[in-house]
Amino acid sequence: MYEIRPESIKTFIDDQSIKLPRFQRKQTWDDKKNFQLCISLFKEYPLGVCILNIEKDGTNTTKWLLDGRQRRNALSSFYLDPENIYTWGKKFIGFKNSDQPFKLEEKYWLKINDFLEDEELVEKIFDEQDEIEENDTSTDSSSSELQTAGEKSGLFLLLEIIKLVHNKTTKFSGFTQPFDFTKYVKNNLPYLDNSSGHTRLNSKKIRSFIDSYKSFCRDNSIEHQEAESFKTFFLERFNISTASMKTQVEAEIGQKWPAILDRINILNKIDTLVMNAKIGLIEVKGLSSVDSQKIFNIINTGGTKLTAVEILSAKPSWNLPITNPSAQQVKITNLLYKTIGTTQYANVVKWDLPATILKRLDHSKLFFDDFSMTKTGFEKELTIGFKLLSGIFQGGITKDDVDGLSKNTDAKWETNHETLINSLNTMTRIVLESDYFKYFKSWRLSVVDLLSDACALNYFLLIYKDWKRKGEPIGNSTNTKIFQKNALILLDRLIFEYVIREWRGSSDSKIANNLSNFNNNPDVLVPIEKNKWLKLLDEIFDNNSIYDIDISSKTMVRPLLYHFYCLKMLAGPDTGCSIEVDHIIPQSIFNSSTIKNKNIQHNLFNLGLLPKNENGSKNARRLVEITSSWLKDQVIKYEFIPEDKFQLFSDITNLEKLKETRTPIFKEVFDKKREDIFKN
Repeated sequence: MYEIRPESIKTFIDDQSIKLPRFQRKQTWDDKKNFQLCISLFKEYPLGVCILNIEKDGTNTTKWLLDGRQRRNALSSFYLDPENIYTWGKKFIGFKNSDQPFKLEEKYWLKINDFLEDEELVEKIFDEQDEIEENDTSTDSSSSELQTAGEKSGLFLLLEIIKLVHNKTTKFSGFTQPFDFTKYVKNNLPYLDNSSGHTRLNSKKIRSFIDSYKSFCRDNSIEHQEAESFKTFFLERFNISTASMKTQVEAEIGQKWPAILDRINILNKIDTLVMNAKIGLIEVKGLSSVDSQKIFNIINTGGTKLTAVEILSAKPSWNLPITNPSAQQVKITNLLYKTIGTTQYANVVKWDLPATILKRLDHSKLFFDDFSMTKTGFEKELTIGFKLLSGIFQGGITKDDVDGLSKNTDAKWETNHETLINSLNTMTRIVLESDYFKYFKSWRLSVVDLLSDACALNYFLLIYKDWKRKGEPIGNSTNTKIFQKNALILLDRLIFEYVIREWRGSSDSKIANNLSNFNNNPDVLVPIEKNKWLKLLDEIFDNNSIYDIDISSKTMVRPLLYHFYCLKMLAGPDTGCSIEVDHIIPQSIFNSSTIKNKNIQHNLFNLGLLPKNENGSKNARRLVEITSSWLKDQVIKYEFIPEDKFQLFSDITNLEKLKETRTPIFKEVFDKKREDIFKN
């Protein structure tokens, strides 16, 4: 269930029971974004909704802030320290320290007008201000004008805060300057700050000082807006007892009191604002991570979606500390939080283990690629880590399976994590010792890159399951060789299934079924029948289709192409070059030709793998146009075309001859070579 309710901003930012999940998004709001939130607050615009996950663990209730961290940080920073508004506004408005107040106001209103896109509103505000100035008869009009204008428009209050802080120096700002009593109290002022290497008046601490002053007035039943009250408080607070010193302090307070009162009144207005302003809270209670995530995504349609692992990091069962984690795990965990950009924690909790498991695998890139290069890839890496452990211990990888993983008391995976890591690394090392996977690795290939995330996860879980049921064999034992063969049989089957589009739809349920059915399979797995492979190749070469679906891009047959090279036991280039899927007769020639079925350009017989570098890419060139000796050698080696045939296969009218030349090469590999590998 969930509850939607308004909450005052003051209560929201003061609530100490609200906690942040370990996995939090980076603090991506900049000064401009923070100031835009201030405009919304002072204009009484909606501030959006925040999501709290309410978790009960026995008698303890924890509120996890799933969404709204950056808004809460900005609102709290503004409330506790008015100088933050000035800093944010300076970035948003673009004024300078040297700007006179009238120039600052001009820039402020122009920027507000641009942001709100409401010229009539700004003109109305100016008319109201002019009316106040014409009707005001007091000698000290500044405070009363701005108070009245502030009541009519929160934008004036926002401007007044900026003006009060303006002209910041290394020692003080316009806001803090009236509180400079250092010549009387010297270094005993509680709002002096030396953290920046020089002494300055700290506005955040002055706010706390003023709060103490107001509490003093309440306790003594005196009015806090009277100069005499502040004199009494100040003299008692700093124990100033000598007559001469008291006289000097009282005189200086009397001189500075109008400015001090302006700042007290500004803080009072801020207090009133945050107490009256509301923010929407959605409290999610007792829901599964699936429902929590769905609710978040529906509400947050315009923002970044909440990931499943972010939901899990806010659950008590995932925040249980791990006793005596290994030094390697501590190191990887610290790296994780450095990557996330959040606080590094002193302890390792259960959530950290699946979140970092791919980083603990010696050869994870063989299966799962290097996800951490991008933000979405990093999140994918975390998700796969959770699904990996769920598949091993829960027998499924759905969100409900992952949700229940932390409460699986039978698995004991958190206490045996290091043993599991060692087993997984041993298993992958044995896979890599087989010939096929040596060639597979030479092409700098991963199962994810070749197929998909789901296929890679399915493959890894099944071969690990097979290795476990064989007693975790190592060395040159018979079971080791059977396991290595099974690893190839499983990949061969997976490639076939992927190419014929059996992996469309719900991959989570397919993986669960595969895991469930795996124990019922014979100990030695049966490969895809040779005739099925040959029939598929015939359809590709003769009809340019796969199970009656036209081949419209090279990506449809790309997995077959790589599989062919590995079965042929042809190693990838050791030059460090990237690999490209090359059209032997370039696509541009097909596009400008009169051939009716231009998709034939993507047929296997017109494709090959070539190393690609800056100085030697075939790209859109015909074979006969290649001048680089190095590139000619690569074509001969990897596309199986002798140089004396370059002229022949540069002409699209010889497309049929190209098919006749290259088709037998593919068929021979999937007919005899593949059979020989499985027999051995």
